[in-house]
Amino acid sequence: FASGIYMLGMSNDLIENRVAHWQNTIFTPGSFDPQGKGMAWGKVCTLHSPFGKIKGQVTHGGARFGLYLDNQYPRNVERDENGFVSDWASCDEFKADGTDNDK
Repeated sequence: FASGIYMLGMSNDLIENRVAHWQNTIFTPGSFDPQGKGMAWGKVCTLHSPFGKIKGQVTHGGARFGLYLDNQYPRNVERDENGFVSDWASCDEFKADGTDNDK
């Protein structure tokens, strides 16, 4: 889909962007590449990346959606200094003790 802002996973901060007249103004299709792309392939879980800060967005004139989050289920993913998953169990729905791992 044509998008003004396209990103896998939601960890990036979106601050004060202006986007107009795209099919989807902000599109985050985490389910398209759940293991990442390029150098990040196999090092991320895009469906479960925690949300970054979203503030001051202005999106209008989109043919479909202003903010299309697709299949995003943010969790308390443990990541290293490069943003890659350091503990794959942290991408799971529940923690080892059975408690919810939602973010």
